[in-house]
Amino acid sequence: MTGAARRLAALALALAACAAPPAAPPLRVASDLDNRPFAWVDDGGTPHGRDVEMMQAVAAQLGRELVWSRQPFDTLLPAAQAGDVDVVCATLGVTPEREQLIDFSVPYFHTELACVTLAAPGAPRTLAELAGRRVGAGAGTTSARALALRVPQATAVLENKAGLPALERLQSGTVDALVMDGPAADTLVASAPGVLVRMPESFGPEDYALVLPPGSALREAVDEALRALERDGTLARLDAAHGLRQAAAR
Repeated sequence: MTGAARRLAALALALAACAAPPAAPPLRVASDLDNRPFAWVDDGGTPHGRDVEMMQAVAAQLGRELVWSRQPFDTLLPAAQAGDVDVVCATLGVTPEREQLIDFSVPYFHTELACVTLAAPGAPRTLAELAGRRVGAGAGTTSARALALRVPQATAVLENKAGLPALERLQSGTVDALVMDGPAADTLVASAPGVLVRMPESFGPEDYALVLPPGSALREAVDEALRALERDGTLARLDAAHGLRQAAAR
């Protein structure tokens, strides 16, 4: 190769390098990673769960490296609102109040809000029987919102200062009932066969969606990634693999 040819080849390589798009930044995903079977961490700090695997698939669709940011639940929405993370994935239900603060993706899981009580005689069995009773729900959650809307006559207990497990809260009489997401209710009832029951009446439907900062440029791409995972059966396979069953889409 002549000197001129070498110079031309070097110039071509330089131009190609300049024209190559920059590597996409990591996809920063925040979660409390504290809600089996959707998301949790093992003793080594590695995330696992249905939503963890879903986000791995979403990141692959976007061509981005996935980076988890584990945060307390009550800091997740403020982090998204401030744009400190790209996505929040933490089984967050869509509500009009939240939609005023952040952007939601298309829903990726359909469920309902449920109430768990003791199976013992005298325990409430209907929403109407919750009036005047102490009913537990997580502060700032869709469960607390639904309780206030559906049974305002109940005494809402939104803190668990003693840190008691759910079963002990019910058995000790600290609360007469607990409102929670359907999958969590089913897991709790299954953990104490014959001791707990899920109330037949629902507190209403709930859709889980990813949370993005207001006006996020990623929203359209994230929505399309979720739709693609639904079309090719990935979401259904993840549900089955983790023992989850969705409610009918509304």
